[in-house]
Amino acid sequence: MRDVYIYGVGMTPILSRTRTPAHVQGGQALQAALADSDAAWAEVGLLVVGAVGTGMSSAPLVLHEMAWTGIPAVAVENASATGTAAFEQAREAVASGRVETAAAVGIGSLGALLMSRAAEDERAPDLISVSGTAVPAVPFALMKQARMHRYGESADAALLVVEKNLLNASRNPVAQRERALTMEELKSAPMLVDPLRRVESCPIGDGAAAVILTSRGSDAGHRTVRVAAAVAETDKWHAAAAFMPDLGVTRRVSAQAYAQAGIRPDQLDVVEVHEAFSVEELQYIEDLGLAPEGRASSLMADGEFHIGGRVAVSPSGGLIGRGHPGGATGLAQFVEITQQLRGGSGERQHAGARVGLAQMIGAGGVNYAHVLVGED
Repeated sequence: MRDVYIYGVGMTPILSRTRTPAHVQGGQALQAALADSDAAWAEVGLLVVGAVGTGMSSAPLVLHEMAWTGIPAVAVENASATGTAAFEQAREAVASGRVETAAAVGIGSLGALLMSRAAEDERAPDLISVSGTAVPAVPFALMKQARMHRYGESADAALLVVEKNLLNASRNPVAQRERALTMEELKSAPMLVDPLRRVESCPIGDGAAAVILTSRGSDAGHRTVRVAAAVAETDKWHAAAAFMPDLGVTRRVSAQAYAQAGIRPDQLDVVEVHEAFSVEELQYIEDLGLAPEGRASSLMADGEFHIGGRVAVSPSGGLIGRGHPGGATGLAQFVEITQQLRGGSGERQHAGARVGLAQMIGAGGVNYAHVLVGED
């Protein structure tokens, strides 16, 4: 398998709502990624579109935004990990030698998906609804309760995640949430599912992200970013409702990713995780080997996971701050890490960033870990 490099990245702002069609947003993100690279569209041999809630023909519609070329175009879906799945399909095509250059694009809104689910629930009211926000929140409320019981964490410990990520998002021009909140404001927020407050849940919105992958290093005038590890796995078990995660899976995929990349956890500089709910970030920080069990919140209080700390976790603002559009979410992680490793994140820049990790999960039990390395 050949080495694979990130050639260019681009994304649109994540908005709570937009009238711009998803495939048009995808074309905009793809044009931005091409402009970020020194590649021409004619060099791209494969388009993989991660699409959530967009219906049929998502890939051809994005392709048509670029003008018809006849290249293969395929759509994938994998819950919250849809964008990551698109990245992985494109990466494998380049690594195997099937194409020299491939594009991964994430489009589609979780809001659109949930509205369609709600319509289905109205037609079949005897079925258990999964469209309400409280349903996926329940297992993570239980996760928070378990951590409070096991480690003695306070109910407000996970608010440190929200405080940090909203501050990061306030400095990110493409983030959905634009304002940082004080701890006093966070503590006064209403409950979603006790002990999770509403501010501890990510917003869903509209937006698109794109990544160009190639088998050759970048000539676009910035540091080359290599995909040093790519690992995918599914839960060994999960509940029938597909919302209760296998808590060991992040440890397993990250251990494999570290071995592939030949690094240790303490060599990571920037990390993006799937923190759709605040407590997830605390759990994944420990699962990734960045903190001992039960210590993530106390180390976060000391600033170890802030930009400028030991390792910047969710410097983009994460799902809680940047937003969780669905199709674009996983690819937005690669956009942020790539910009960080290039030294191009402006006031969000984590000084000296050279190694990054993207961790993503999707409802139903899919899990990914990718290590990116900046090379001069």
